[in-house]
Amino acid sequence: MWAEVAIVGAGPVGLTAALLLGRLGVRTVVLEAEPGTSTHPRGHVVNARSMEIFRSLGLEDAIRREGLPAERNQGVAFLRRLIEPEVAVLRTRGLAARDAAHAAASPSHKVSCPQDRLEPVLRAAVEREPFVTVQFSTEVRDIAVEPHGVRLACAGAEVRARFLIGADGARSLVRDRAGITMSGLGRIGRQIGIHFEADLWRLVEDRPYLLWWIFNLKTCGVLIALDGRHRWTYNFAFDPKRETVADFTPERCLEVVRSVLGTDAAEIRIRSIMPWRMQARLADQFRAGPVFLAGDAAHPLPPTGGQGMNTGIADVHNLAWKLALVLRGRAPDALLDTYETERRPVAQVNIDQSVANAVKMAELGLSGMATADSPMARRLEGSDRLAAEAELRAVVPDLREHFDYLGQTFGAAYAAGAFLDDAGESPAFSVLDYAPSARPGHRAPHLWLERDDAPVSPIDLVGSGRFVLFATPDCATWCAAFEDLMAREGLSGSAWTVGPGGRLGDPSEGFRRVYGLEQGGAVLVRPDGYVGFRITPPDGLRPSEMLAQALDANLARASVLA
Repeated sequence: MWAEVAIVGAGPVGLTAALLLGRLGVRTVVLEAEPGTSTHPRGHVVNARSMEIFRSLGLEDAIRREGLPAERNQGVAFLRRLIEPEVAVLRTRGLAARDAAHAAASPSHKVSCPQDRLEPVLRAAVEREPFVTVQFSTEVRDIAVEPHGVRLACAGAEVRARFLIGADGARSLVRDRAGITMSGLGRIGRQIGIHFEADLWRLVEDRPYLLWWIFNLKTCGVLIALDGRHRWTYNFAFDPKRETVADFTPERCLEVVRSVLGTDAAEIRIRSIMPWRMQARLADQFRAGPVFLAGDAAHPLPPTGGQGMNTGIADVHNLAWKLALVLRGRAPDALLDTYETERRPVAQVNIDQSVANAVKMAELGLSGMATADSPMARRLEGSDRLAAEAELRAVVPDLREHFDYLGQTFGAAYAAGAFLDDAGESPAFSVLDYAPSARPGHRAPHLWLERDDAPVSPIDLVGSGRFVLFATPDCATWCAAFEDLMAREGLSGSAWTVGPGGRLGDPSEGFRRVYGLEQGGAVLVRPDGYVGFRITPPDGLRPSEMLAQALDANLARASVLA
């Protein structure tokens, strides 16, 4: 079999990559050793940026339907057992200022959609793509790099491809065969995840929380509501010096769950038990010739912050359009080097913050997921109970960055890469708060515009391989020059004037302010929604020449990078 791009791994990252490439007309094959998609929930956080990407693919509503209903996803509780009152609660929704900040940042909202429900949605969409083939029960046994691509040896078959994406997890064969090393913490404790079903409505009806951090003498960990009533996972650390994975039989896990609930009344059905390792590692390279790493193959993150799957989805959103343009001869191979330049620093930030979240939990005596020992659990169950409860209530507000990270979601910008910088100021990075910026290297900000009397976001006008120019209404010459440039280059693009008399209305009159433009200014947005060029004011500049230079930078042409 031959493909332009082969992908090893059919998890959320691999399937998203296949869908993005398929929509761009790239002949793609996905190879997955397992017989089907995940049956264990694994990851569950789909952040608002990932939901924007799925929105552009027409999957936002389907994923939201499969996730935890918003009304049941209102915060994080800290308590001894589910049957008891919560000691402290961190609200993540229902706070006017935070809700307004999230609504202002994006047309999409974070969803909790577990992997066993997310992956079938992605698989169904991928299998509708005529340019994509998905092969389950296909183990890749060896990989060889050749002069014009890669050759993958599978059981009873061989696949050749021009490029290869390794989305095959933390123990990546692709990474190993590419000779790419890793740096960081290879193991942070040992953990078990229990997926079970139980009707717990009488315990949670009036407590609509996503996460329940449990602290008692028998078990400490986090209970995750998958549907708000029947489906749950419980993740906890164990001491490998005292126990092994084999010790956690279904019977033992049933007892663990009963210790979480604090009651024997509920009928519990254990669905799956999955051992896992918390890691915080980063690949020293994201590219080796025709081989690229994405997701856990490039950066296994601790789950403390829900960044792992989302970082990987953003990886392939950055990479897909670049692969398509190089394959079609519209951009040089150097464009593919900007994948590592742009994405590796963002992965490092997400790793560092996830580790910081875990460390903070430990420093506060809560343990979290890193170790089986929790000083807080001992105190909550001992004579110091009242003081421990007061202390827990006092420290929980300091954990907001762990669970509510709007700035981290949208504020991560590229310091260098495939764009023409304008040397403008960037807002200070904050995990918690997002300050929109249209400086090149930043995600193009959201605000509600108007098209044909209907609201529309800039987020909805980019993607599908298109370059997009947004300009103030008096930039007709820039729009004409842009359209001519796209036609000459054989690229897909569209130009929109924004404001009075423009193609898009600006009912809030916020476009120029949010995008940092003076009258006569314009921004060029790349196919992945990142700003590739901004000009304000354009006095004395020739639009055709300036836009050609900007496009050269966006395509990493040597004339600009030299």
